[in-house]
Amino acid sequence: MSLYPILWAVEHAPVRDAEERAILMALVVKGDFDGMNCFRSYPTLAKVARVDPKTAGRKCREMEQRGILRRQTEHLSEVWLRIPEAQRPVPWEVMIPASWYSRAQLAEINHQRESLGRPPITRQTRPDLAEAPPKTARSDKGRKRPKQDDQGADPGTESPWGSGTESPWPTGGNPGTESPHPPDSESLAQGLTVPQPSKTPSEIPSELAPSARSAADVRRTGAGSSARAGGGSAASKTLSLTSEQRAALRVVEGALPRPLLAQLPGQRIPGNNHRAALAALDARTPEQIAGRIGRRWVGWGFEPAFHDGQIRNPIGAAMALIGPTPYCPDPSCEDGVMVDTGDECRACVERRAYRRAAFSRGEDPRRTGGASAPRPECVDCGRPLVGDVPDDGMCRRCCQTPAEAVAVLMARWAAEDAARAEADELEVEAARRRAQRAAVSQTTHQRGPAPF
Repeated sequence: MSLYPILWAVEHAPVRDAEERAILMALVVKGDFDGMNCFRSYPTLAKVARVDPKTAGRKCREMEQRGILRRQTEHLSEVWLRIPEAQRPVPWEVMIPASWYSRAQLAEINHQRESLGRPPITRQTRPDLAEAPPKTARSDKGRKRPKQDDQGADPGTESPWGSGTESPWPTGGNPGTESPHPPDSESLAQGLTVPQPSKTPSEIPSELAPSARSAADVRRTGAGSSARAGGGSAASKTLSLTSEQRAALRVVEGALPRPLLAQLPGQRIPGNNHRAALAALDARTPEQIAGRIGRRWVGWGFEPAFHDGQIRNPIGAAMALIGPTPYCPDPSCEDGVMVDTGDECRACVERRAYRRAAFSRGEDPRRTGGASAPRPECVDCGRPLVGDVPDDGMCRRCCQTPAEAVAVLMARWAAEDAARAEADELEVEAARRRAQRAAVSQTTHQRGPAPF
């Protein structure tokens, strides 16, 4: 789910009435970032949009005839495929026109679609949509409303208080000029008074919408938001950090593995990389970044690569441990798991299935930029490869089962412990021999020189 389809459905979709807008909104909030895989049963759509199930189906078919929706037959979600065939709802693709996106937004969307094996969005595949047809006029439009039987009363001159009741105005008062306030009360201040002022703006500023990278629902606390909060221009390499940002960076630096931290300049994150570290802290808390570092250090193969001397750029390795998930467009994804729900990321599952299918066909699913070499990433899971690229293009995690990986790691740790214990024993023996030599030397000195 992304903000792009939601913003388009709310403000720009050529819907015919409020019912179509409600149904379209109920579809896109459960779809992908590009408007694909929007599926919900008609009873569920009716419940969310507050309409009848037959109305939900009829409105979807009408929007399909006008090109707003299209039945999806390719790149279907694995979640949809796991539904029993007799119970599968219609998978819709919301046809957001390519011209609605800005050039940068369309490039970002197409980059994400490319990583999932989907063709790019163009003006041919996503053409402009026609305006919504006018609403059907009321059947009684233009007809005079029949007069109701008012039992002979004249509503224009009849007193609303009745003929036998006492006038509500004071004796001798003028109901047209009487002040509603007592004579001794203070006058109200001039100007409009808002009884319940809104706490949020009624419209989204154009410079802020749409934004598909917002992760406010993912981040748990506010740790020094964005590089702009700490001062400094976008063109400058170093930032003037606030105390909150410095504290967050210290937590992140403290979570880095000690061997890797010892190779960083001054055992700190360099100032030129503060902007990238703060960008990661915009979407996660320092504690979440610390957990990410520990998980990737072992799970992504950094620890064995560092042990084998294959990490030649410690700063790049540190930023790879700190940065967001590089192979998933969803900001809520934390290395294949949704950070807010704990469920497996649907985009990562689809991407992994596509890559495995391409790999089984003998193809290389890695992206290539013209004549440049493929990115150093695993051909199976898509995770970045650390150190030397293996011949089969697969990371250690995909080549080994978790039990084998743990066994190898435990065996190496045991060998390191044994070597460390042997070195300690040798050091103790060397200290004992030094003490013996010192004692012998002191005894010889006390006896004095040998006689002639």
